[in-house]
Amino acid sequence: MKEKLEEFLAEKFNAGENEITEVVANFKTINATKDEVLVEKGKVCRHLYFIVSGCIKACFTDDRGQETIRYVAFENQFISSIHSFIKQTPTNEYICAVEPSVLLVISYADFKTALRNSSLFKDFYIGMLEGTYLNNHWRIETFLRLDAKQRYEYILKNNPQLVQRLSNKNLSSFLGITPESLSRIKAKK
Repeated sequence: MKEKLEEFLAEKFNAGENEITEVVANFKTINATKDEVLVEKGKVCRHLYFIVSGCIKACFTDDRGQETIRYVAFENQFISSIHSFIKQTPTNEYICAVEPSVLLVISYADFKTALRNSSLFKDFYIGMLEGTYLNNHWRIETFLRLDAKQRYEYILKNNPQLVQRLSNKNLSSFLGITPESLSRIKAKK
């Protein structure tokens, strides 16, 4: 399983095989069942997750239990409750497996050690933070500028995996619309 992360790092960063192997050694393999909660709302996020196979979502819920999906990660992507992970404070979201998933996880302590000892890991961390910022900026921009139909069309064109692999309930939550609205939009296509 760890070879997937080794391939990912080798593809994205200019680093030697030994440095990649040292970084990847900090990760442990876990399996998550469908709907398994990996991080509970109100708890501290103690791990960063790399998806080897499957699908993981990060969500917020309001007082009525209404879910809004902040982020969805598939194979060769990372996910965490980044604010909670960085600050080691309780999170206001939860992370849950959408599909049965195989994950590589690194603890906060091992993450900090790798960050101190590896220039590769520092470069990775900067890239992760930049990616998180860009994703959050994109989410804000699309919610402010695009209506529901335009958001769906954008996702269909630029990230069809979301449409193919998420249930209508999860996709509508990600798009910030009701399942009924999503069904109407799909029916008009």
